[in-house]
Amino acid sequence: MKTDFEHWLAAQFAETGPFTIFILLVQITSTRAVPSRSSYAHLIGDEMTWPEMRGLLDSARTPWDGVAFFVGLGHEGGPLPDPVAARRLKDVEADVKADPLTLNRGLFFDREGRHMRIDETAA
Repeated sequence: MKTDFEHWLAAQFAETGPFTIFILLVQITSTRAVPSRSSYAHLIGDEMTWPEMRGLLDSARTPWDGVAFFVGLGHEGGPLPDPVAARRLKDVEADVKADPLTLNRGLFFDREGRHMRIDETAA
């Protein structure tokens, strides 16, 4: 059975073709979602399974409870040039640090590849 991640990846690729993906690993507590590591990659196909993606994420060697993916496209479609992607990754990081609910604007998955959302909590 395919995971939510695999369904999303297939639908995203069908819609846009190759794209840049911004990746934020997140540690989750009962009251906070804190980004811990980030990167970007250029996806040129939709063949990646969740176990393959999880293996790549685990290779970051940092604990994570969730991962957020944000899609980036060049002006004419396709992946972003590396310098542009690196700058945009910093923007995504800053947006999430300023407001963790920004994670919901991307696709947010748990360690099992299931789609999830975060909600605001009372302090």
